[in-house]
Amino acid sequence: MRLRNPFSKQNVLILTPLILVMILDLIFTLVGQPKDYWQNYYLFNEGSPLGSILLLWHSGYFVLFFAFYLFFVLFLVTNLKRPINIMVAVGFFLGHAWGSASWLSTIFYRLTDVYFINEWYLIVGYFILIAIVSGFFINRWLLKNITS
Repeated sequence: MRLRNPFSKQNVLILTPLILVMILDLIFTLVGQPKDYWQNYYLFNEGSPLGSILLLWHSGYFVLFFAFYLFFVLFLVTNLKRPINIMVAVGFFLGHAWGSASWLSTIFYRLTDVYFINEWYLIVGYFILIAIVSGFFINRWLLKNITS
């Protein structure tokens, strides 16, 4: 049994984990900004050089660019030849999973005021959750493509 190209345009299910971690990275970046950032854009907190510039200008620019960036990544992944598209998808998935995870302790502490939780547990729990969601969608994709 030969599987079709997993990242072809018809295979939205297998792209869902990538889309999820990218959107979580966007949301966590915005939620993780210091409270004063929303009155003074010079007070941004971002590791990405391009993201820093965009947040410095305005959070709207950051969101607008991210939307184009997300569609560009999906365009690459769905149009490059296999196995390059798989490598690109895994690279962006891992990068954004790490990027979104880097915000967890900031957001958790801000929302709960609980500082005695080791951030290791937050990050490991987050990656377990990402793995469960990814496994669910990959399994659905496999069932759809093996039985059809």
